[in-house]
Amino acid sequence: MVNLMGSVSILPALTPYLLVFGAFTLVFFKVFKAGKVFSRIYAFAYVFASLIFSLLTYLSVKDSGILYYELGGFPPPIGITYVVDEFSAFLAVIATGLGLLLYPLIPVLQPQSDEYYLALYLGLLAGFTGVLYTGDLFNMFVMMEVMLVSTYGLVALGGSKQSYRSAFDYAMVAGVGGLLFFMGAVLIYFATGTLNIGHMGLIEQGFAACGRGLSQNPVEALQTLSLLLFWGLVVDEALVPLHFWLPPAYSSTGPVTASLLAGVSEGVAYYALTRIVYTVLNGLNPVLEYSLRILGIASIIVGGLGALYSRSFSKTISYTVVMDSGYVAIALSLGPPGVEVALAYILAHAVVKPLLFLTAGWVRSSYGTDVFENVEGSLRSSRILQAGLIVGAAAVTGLPPTIFFIAKLGVYVNLFNSLNADVTVPLALFTSLAGSLLALTAFIKAVSAMILAPPREGLKLVPKALKTYLLLLTALTIVLGVVYAFSIEPLISSASNSITAGRIDYLSEISGILYCESGSL
Repeated sequence: MVNLMGSVSILPALTPYLLVFGAFTLVFFKVFKAGKVFSRIYAFAYVFASLIFSLLTYLSVKDSGILYYELGGFPPPIGITYVVDEFSAFLAVIATGLGLLLYPLIPVLQPQSDEYYLALYLGLLAGFTGVLYTGDLFNMFVMMEVMLVSTYGLVALGGSKQSYRSAFDYAMVAGVGGLLFFMGAVLIYFATGTLNIGHMGLIEQGFAACGRGLSQNPVEALQTLSLLLFWGLVVDEALVPLHFWLPPAYSSTGPVTASLLAGVSEGVAYYALTRIVYTVLNGLNPVLEYSLRILGIASIIVGGLGALYSRSFSKTISYTVVMDSGYVAIALSLGPPGVEVALAYILAHAVVKPLLFLTAGWVRSSYGTDVFENVEGSLRSSRILQAGLIVGAAAVTGLPPTIFFIAKLGVYVNLFNSLNADVTVPLALFTSLAGSLLALTAFIKAVSAMILAPPREGLKLVPKALKTYLLLLTALTIVLGVVYAFSIEPLISSASNSITAGRIDYLSEISGILYCESGSL
């Protein structure tokens, strides 16, 4: 076992389980009436620790390479391993960083939140980090279920009939997706004799003796069964046609919850797909490539039209999440160059979507609704709220100098460079450009209703904490776009290369533990 920076090697395994422990103890605090203040401080310690652990893990990986840990000391294929490269470590910093950033707003925007809410919040972060750090397909499924169960609860705690129904709808469709992923994992185990991701990659590489499965052609089995894993992840990626749960779920829950889910959840699902594609399969096969591109095109159209015809602000934002998920899918369909674009898109999502959902959340808390015809002129009294809407809208539309402009430009450039491929590429390019126009039209409607319409009474004073957050996120949306080429692009390029060009390093880490009669890497 490789031990980097001493005890740092255990942090990828420790982080999700520590968060789960914190979640369970919070439930006991609720039973024994420890009090909200104590519980919030207690939960904050776990959220803060998760970010510190993620940062230490990322710095360790940057300094010394892949981080490897065997849970309980059992090697693969029997034991569960945690294998972290720069790609997964970078995403974990985004997930835990956003979790910590949003946490202080819980008592401000969702004051009714109790220990049950905080436990689910920790559970969601545990699911995020567990999926990102694990090197085992079954453990990835378990951590995805932790993430999804936490999401159901957080959405349901919105407290309205729509939030209950949205949580139920999501649970039903995600249950089917989880079943598909689980079936794919089980069949892969029978075919190859392993659930370790790196071990599967070795088998695909030709080290068939590493596997003890039933299939006579394990490489073909991996290529075929990966389609079950893909369709199991489509629900969590909110791609058409399995997107319908997202707009009502995100628009009916609290603004902090919606911000965290919209900022990270789809990115974690795309990470799982990218890990399977590049570590196990050594790249896209034609079926996955065309499926991603076609579903991406459909998601941009449906998400753009949904945003255009939505009657409420939060619904408009929610449909842009579906639309932007389509852009990520199209980027990933273009092969290794698209991975860097997708990572930039995920980073942009983690900044811009919270900016918009926090703005919408304050409008809804002030008026009890964010339906445009009922909140006309609602932002006229606050320059900060106006800035949040305008800059967030400009970003989603893809206008410079925002971080979203960089991400969308990457999609356009890669599509343009691939025009000789087949007919789906120019269709994807046209749809991507049309999607930006749909987003622009949808947000013009929002700006017209809430900023340009005559002012009205009833908007509460914006708390200083929320003002600070909106100013910070507004500034980040612009600053990250301005400095991207100098400071952000090298980090994203290095992280994306670690999962594409760095596959051999990942497999070498596993081959050093396994005994393969066919040879060694």
